[in-house]
This record gives sequence, C-alpha cells and structure tokens, in this order.
Amino acid sequence: MVSTVTVMGMVFTMLVCTVAPLLTLAFLKSRKRAPILYFVIGVVMHLLFVMVAERFFLDLLLASAPGIAQDPVLRSFLEALFVLVFEGGEFALILHIFRENIVRGSRPLQFAAGHSFSNAVLSSGLSNITYFTVANMVSTQGREFMTQGLSGAELDSMNSMLDYVQGDFLPFYLDGVNQLSMMFLYGCLAVLLWMAMSSRLPRWWAAVALGAFFLQRLVLSLGNNGALSPLWMVSAIALGLMIIAVVVTRQIYLKKEGRHSDMEDRVRRLPMRH
Repeated sequence: MVSTVTVMGMVFTMLVCTVAPLLTLAFLKSRKRAPILYFVIGVVMHLLFVMVAERFFLDLLLASAPGIAQDPVLRSFLEALFVLVFEGGEFALILHIFRENIVRGSRPLQFAAGHSFSNAVLSSGLSNITYFTVANMVSTQGREFMTQGLSGAELDSMNSMLDYVQGDFLPFYLDGVNQLSMMFLYGCLAVLLWMAMSSRLPRWWAAVALGAFFLQRLVLSLGNNGALSPLWMVSAIALGLMIIAVVVTRQIYLKKEGRHSDMEDRVRRLPMRH
C-alpha cells in the first residue's frame, strides 16, 4: 500500500512539470503576444543540447574516468559545469540568433518556458508517471504481484522502486519544488542574458546570470548525488537562490525597460522636420 500523501506528491510534481510551463506558454502568448515559435525552439534546443550533446559528453567523461563517478562532490561539480556550458551556451546562441526580433522580455521567457517544459518532463515528469503507475498497482494488487516472476537484477531494481514509493513522501514534493525553482531560474537566465547581449545591461550581468545558474544546479546536483543533505535543505537553498534571482531580475527589467519605453515615447512625440 502506498500512502495517499505520497501519491499526491507524485501528482504535484507531474502537474509542475507539465501544467506550469504550458500555462506560461498560454499567458505569454495571449497577454504578451510572445510567439509560440520561441516555445517550440526551446523544446527542440533542449533535446539537442541537453538530451543529445550534454548527456553524450558527460557519460563519455564518466565512463573514461570512473573515479569521478565515485566522488559525489567532483561529479556534482562536473554535472553543474556541463549544464552551464551546454545550456548556458544554448541560451546565448538562440538569443544571439534572434536578437533583432526580440524587443521585450516575453520572448526570452517563452523560449525558457519551452526549454523548461522539455527538461521537466524528461528529467522528472516521466519518472513520476512511472512511480504513480507503480503506486496504483501496488495499492490495488499488492507488492507480491509486482515482483512475481522476477529474479536477479530485475528483482533488485523492482524492490528498490517499491521501497522508494512506499517510503518517505517528502522527496516527491521536493522534486516538484526543485523543478519549479529551475523553471524560474531558466526564465531569469534568459531575460538577463538577453538584456546583457542587447546592451540594455553591462556585459558582466551575463556572467552574474550564468554564475547564479551554475550555483543553483551545483546545489541540486550535490543533493542528488548524496553530497549535501538533508534533501529539504537542498531544496530550500535552491529555492532561496531562485527567489533572489527573480526579485533582482524583475527589478532590473522593470527599471530598464520602463526607461527604454519612456525614451521611445519621447522619440515618437518629437516634431517631424520636413
């Protein structure tokens, strides 16, 4: 039997991974007129840069240097570094390519929402769907039904999963919180990079955005690899970094874009000379 509280945690994370980015897509499209194309580009680029390139080179490195995989701190640092290089590079590349078409922060946010959607579904959403399915089967047919006919590694794997879904409920909620904090930080990264690359901010703000992005992912990687505990503290640190990033990004954006809009209005009011 799997507790209702645990199942609700799975549902919470599934909703965060799927509904939150799609609601962002709908809001930015309807209220800010950000084209859906940017969302689609975010999904496609995530698949190319993360699921293909980043995973390939990280797995290659870990396979060639087994000692790294056995050191949780070093592995966490390299995972965060690969995220910084590949995902930060992905954001910078797209924002550079579309720099002439981006005049408001809603378009970088739309791109970030697409990237977040793909990342959340593939890294957490699908696994929680599996957990949810297993939990329902355990609750209706019993643990013995799930393990019958299995042996060796398959039996060990199934027992590990069953122990996980029948254990502490907190990780399922923290998973959703972590995904949500990553989504917001993706948005901050996109907006600050765009503003720095379009000369709305000094260039060093790009380094600040990338540094905050790296730090958050390092904390989460340390938690995932068991180098930092308890898990609630890992999520709390990541959430705190996200809140700071959101507050700073919002203040800077409102200040800079408000001034930019005022200048555009003044230009429009200038008398035309013939």
